Amino acid sequence: MGLFEFLMILISVIIGLGVTEILTGVANLLRVRSTIRFYWIHSLFQFGVFFALLQLWWESWGMTSLETISFWAVLSILASPVFLFLTAHLLYPSPIENTDLRDYYYRQAPILWGLVIAGTVEGTFLRPLVMGDQIFQPSNLSGIPMTAICIVLASSKNPRVHSVLAPFILVMVILDTLLANPAISAG
Repeated sequence: MGLFEFLMILISVIIGLGVTEILTGVANLLRVRSTIRFYWIHSLFQFGVFFALLQLWWESWGMTSLETISFWAVLSILASPVFLFLTAHLLYPSPIENTDLRDYYYRQAPILWGLVIAGTVEGTFLRPLVMGDQIFQPSNLSGIPMTAICIVLASSKNPRVHSVLAPFILVMVILDTLLANPAISAG
């Protein structure tokens, strides 16, 4: 077993747990849909977290060339999937029945967006430092405006602010994935 496979085992487990949280949460919402008041930003957030988990898995392929890695670098690599797992878990109320997802979203928004901030700051600034990479490289620059926007979302309860900025964050995550790392290759 090579270093890449060794790292991917734990990374994949955490990403898989996050994906499981999202899929189970959506299934549970659908199961009790007649008692739920859905909210489009909450639904968008679910998709965004799912897409961000896939993005982490996708970008993990870039570690295939690693020959050595420190314990601190491993902790840094694991931080973003852990933050996304926590975000995925906190997206769903317990109990889930008779829930107004609009109210739930705004009660949870500071912690949800706070976790997104933590993951973005870690991936944009700390991970490159620990891995010995440059911070200011084209594939990494989206983290700066994303962090600023997420700070606004974490601190605002204004639905208009969320209705404009939350979709913008999702577009940024999708574009970051498709433009910075559009394809992976075995060779």
